[in-house]
Amino acid sequence: MKTKLSIINSQLSIILLLATLISSCGNKTKNGDAKTAAPSEQKAPADKKLPFERGSYVQETNMMGMNTKNTVWFDKWGDWTATEHKMEMTIMGQTHKTDKLEIVKGSTHWDLDLVAKTGTTYESPVLPSGMAAALAAATGGKLMEGMEIKELGEENYLGYKCKKTQVKYTPMQMDVTMLSYGNLTMKMEGKMGKMDISMLVTSIDLSAPTASVFEVPDGVTVTKNQ
Repeated sequence: MKTKLSIINSQLSIILLLATLISSCGNKTKNGDAKTAAPSEQKAPADKKLPFERGSYVQETNMMGMNTKNTVWFDKWGDWTATEHKMEMTIMGQTHKTDKLEIVKGSTHWDLDLVAKTGTTYESPVLPSGMAAALAAATGGKLMEGMEIKELGEENYLGYKCKKTQVKYTPMQMDVTMLSYGNLTMKMEGKMGKMDISMLVTSIDLSAPTASVFEVPDGVTVTKNQ
């Protein structure tokens, strides 16, 4: 099970990086576009990590027949995030639970296991998701090699006017269609090799999250990585 989970987490990280890069490339404001947007169409400047100042959203991912649900709370246009990863599996009559919390405040990260009550904290450079060049540089400029991007217009999703894009990425045998609102990937469905993959935001709440959600919960022992 651990091997399968590791594969999923690795592939999901790559897919999320690809989705962020594509969203960044495709949502730059055009010169001369001075129209006033409706509330559901307003976006943050392209250098912001998320298109909303504060709130939360629920994201569901399905890969290799496994479904995961993440809740992401955010503030300061995404500079602060708290992402809870929950999953429960029953294998040979035994139930395995995963409950992890990742907190990011600027360049400081906390990776916490809420089942084991342990975690680590470390410093990592801030990478603005709105800057495609920064993402490309972080991957040695190789991320875009073999990638085909086709614009498919716009589509409403959860009340937001989203950019629709088809992406083919030969090195991963990936062919997906995605909806993005600003720098947030709202929906992505398609294939990677013979595997069906999907990732979608199922709800968005723009209420301000409580301050405690960005703090390490009581009872969790944290060590610092150098």
